[in-house]
Amino acid sequence: MFKVNALPDAPFGAEVVGLDLKDQMDDATRDAINDAFLKHIALVFRDQDLTAEQYRDGVSNFGEPMKQHNERFQLPGIPVVSRIINREKMRPASMWHTDHTNHERPPKATVLYARKLPSKGGDTCLANMYDGLEKLDDASRATIDGMQTVNHMEADNPVYSDKDRAKYDQGVTQPMVRTHPETGRKALYFHITKARGIVGMDTDKVRPFLENLLEQAVRPENSLRHKWRSGDVLLFDNRCTMHRADPEYDMSEERLLWRIILRGDRPA
Repeated sequence: MFKVNALPDAPFGAEVVGLDLKDQMDDATRDAINDAFLKHIALVFRDQDLTAEQYRDGVSNFGEPMKQHNERFQLPGIPVVSRIINREKMRPASMWHTDHTNHERPPKATVLYARKLPSKGGDTCLANMYDGLEKLDDASRATIDGMQTVNHMEADNPVYSDKDRAKYDQGVTQPMVRTHPETGRKALYFHITKARGIVGMDTDKVRPFLENLLEQAVRPENSLRHKWRSGDVLLFDNRCTMHRADPEYDMSEERLLWRIILRGDRPA
């Protein structure tokens, strides 16, 4: 029987122990995990030993895997599983963000599976954006109601192909405050490098405006640092968190994660 234990000394998140993602999962288990996911907004499944197919199938219990917008890093034959690696010109996603805001239906969740880890560091950091929204000053909170970001793939990112850009670089608008479709709670929502515009705002003002919001929203009391262990699978809610990779580690050592994203609703 598996257990869900709140992470010690962390403002949110829980670890799931005693559950093997390659085993058949019944409805009661899926429901219990989803309840824990909504409550804790990030879950760590410990001690997993999965092939790419087992990883895909296990994670599919929690939602529909969707293709990611970086074709060259998709695993051969299993395109819904992508590599996140500090090689091949892939830059560490070191700024706070939520994934794939340039999609009409961005993912409800991101799932990361540790495959190769540096001897020290390479952590993934998470921040609670339910709480982040509440931490904004009154003027900022009033200003962003009804605001929309305009989301593109980063123009200077060398790993995107022309095919990727043709399909996923269409300037999708997203609300800066979104309502979680399952909990009904509101959260701050944007991707700082994909939000190249805000409707009605001069382009040169967008990045400073978003940076100011992050400075207010991300605090020690609403963020956690996941220190990877071999075999960890980390599932977190893209609808109410932001995350970043800490790049402060020895880049001569390989850091490889497998990523799956689960299809979400159109943000509202």
